[in-house]
Amino acid sequence: MKSKTAPHMEGFAGWPKPALSFLRGLHKDNSKAYFEANRETYEKACREPLLALVAELERELGDEWESKIFRLNRDLRFSKDKRPYKEQVSAVFTSSKHASGYYLQLSYEALYTGAGSYEMGPDQLTRYRDAVAGKPGEKLVQILAKLKKDGFGTSEPTFKRVPTGYPADHPRADLLKGSSAWANRTFKPAPWLHTREALTRIRDTWREAKPLTDWVDTHVKPSTAPTRHR
Repeated sequence: MKSKTAPHMEGFAGWPKPALSFLRGLHKDNSKAYFEANRETYEKACREPLLALVAELERELGDEWESKIFRLNRDLRFSKDKRPYKEQVSAVFTSSKHASGYYLQLSYEALYTGAGSYEMGPDQLTRYRDAVAGKPGEKLVQILAKLKKDGFGTSEPTFKRVPTGYPADHPRADLLKGSSAWANRTFKPAPWLHTREALTRIRDTWREAKPLTDWVDTHVKPSTAPTRHR
């Protein structure tokens, strides 16, 4: 669902300092009482800047991309963890024409941003494994090595064993044991977070991850299976 941004909303100018104070407080006291007492700070310092940021990123990505801003309220129906709120504000960008996507998240500890395919549908996972096992897998190794060298975190193996149908001693066994093709950067809060440099860092992360998103779009392709996001 595309984000609904008020027409009069100003451009993103960074997250004000009270955003981190609110999120740190929520981490210490994750309760309805705390949230209600600080609701205005949440709206003004966290949610409104996120709406402005998402609106700018939507325009840059283009009309084929849609954004989803995640609710702060947690779904407690099937969870043993009964904390009522998530302790971060976040958004994801997806497109029916792309297998790759983009994600950003602000907590009191860090700004996290990533790109690629975080969770593949069954049909995508088959295509991913076939590509990894074949010639395209060699290119993926090079892409991931360059991203790691440049300070990115990348996907770790999900499964203990190489999936059935692929050699257990395959040279790219670790990639075959994975279920995502994802790269991310984590930035610790600093004065730049309260300026438009936060937008620049997100944009730069996604741009530098383009070799990975291109690989995913080419070899994994969009899925018709439902996917979930964090």
